[in-house]
Amino acid sequence: MQSERKAEAQELRKQVEHVIDPRKCVHIKLPTELHAEMRVIGLRKKLSLQEMLSEFCQLMVDGDDYLDRRLDDLVKRKKEKKIKKLTMQDAESIYDYIAKQGNKS
Repeated sequence: MQSERKAEAQELRKQVEHVIDPRKCVHIKLPTELHAEMRVIGLRKKLSLQEMLSEFCQLMVDGDDYLDRRLDDLVKRKKEKKIKKLTMQDAESIYDYIAKQGNKS
């Protein structure tokens, strides 16, 4: 009997919390200078970082063409960076191989 009441109370609490604050808390790390510049922009426009980021997210979800192109550019830059890292790793492997071959002689 008490366990049923507890379960009902928990379910009711969840429903109320969902209605009161149906948002998800997100934690991100930004470079210090970028964060500071974003805060300045927000202060000038009397907007919080949360309001600005929420608007940007909504624009992305709504399929904003400009932001979609920017995300595609980000994907390309990320791939290029991975390729450059891979190339450096390959070069190190080659140098390691040459060094090992020299030690066998």
